[in-house]
Amino acid sequence: MGIARMSPAKIASWEFFRWLIIILGDIPGVVGVFLRYLFLRPFFKHSDGFFRMLERVVVEYPHGLSLGKDVGFNIGCWVNARGDVTIGDYVILGPYCVIHSANHNMESLDVPVQQQGFVEMPVTIGDNVWMGARVTVLPGVTIGENAVIGAGAVVTKDIPPNAIAVGNPAQVLRLRTEEK
Repeated sequence: MGIARMSPAKIASWEFFRWLIIILGDIPGVVGVFLRYLFLRPFFKHSDGFFRMLERVVVEYPHGLSLGKDVGFNIGCWVNARGDVTIGDYVILGPYCVIHSANHNMESLDVPVQQQGFVEMPVTIGDNVWMGARVTVLPGVTIGENAVIGAGAVVTKDIPPNAIAVGNPAQVLRLRTEEK
């Protein structure tokens, strides 16, 4: 749903959230983490427990974001939950990770891209996933539980459970096992 199609109440809520995330975004340390948890949580679709957001995390369309228990957002993460983003329990997002759940339509050559609307596709990140620094997750992707995504990876397709994936586009390097 674009801003033009939002109700006045939804627009006001979205605007208030944007101000809050900017005001609270640079408060450092434990105080900042606690204030972001306390004031941002009510705007999310769902939050199962405590989450840790370090400085300069941005969430677009917070009403589409569902969080499990003990989710950690490192500094500078950016989440677009326009098409819904679900993040499982015990997930770690490294610095400057990007999660997109929507993208611009671009089918028509006769209409500017910015006027063609959006394609929304949910993103699901399973429990106990670790995403290294600057990982980008594109719309429609599911990352299975216990996966590790290497720094700088661009995840364009689903990653199975227990996988270690790296690269651009991300490719499964190997599966994690209980034994070394």
